[in-house]
Amino acid sequence: MTALVPYTPTALTRYEMNERVVPPVTDIYETADSFVVKLDLPGATKESIKLQVEPRKLVVQSSITADESMNLLYSEIGRKRYYREFNIGDGINVEGIHASFEDGVLTITLPKTDEMKAREIKIQ
Repeated sequence: MTALVPYTPTALTRYEMNERVVPPVTDIYETADSFVVKLDLPGATKESIKLQVEPRKLVVQSSITADESMNLLYSEIGRKRYYREFNIGDGINVEGIHASFEDGVLTITLPKTDEMKAREIKIQ
């Protein structure tokens, strides 16, 4: 089983209670020791991001609201909610997951368990 699989929604954008729900653009990398997930979250702040680990699932969400101090005439940025789920397998050390947020990009590092890491076999 793959240790990290992106959940793919049926539609790219959906609307819930006058709020656009958008899956953030995502890149996933694999290193020798971990999987690294990078999500573009323009307009989000570190405080607005909610990252949850559930059984066999990683959930990322954030809400963006329009600036209420201005008289908004037209909006393409406006109110939206980012939401993305990833299925995670047994090969992830859930306790070791950590995240950072810089310049609108959320980086989540999911360390592999020892069983999942590549190892060299000595030939006798």
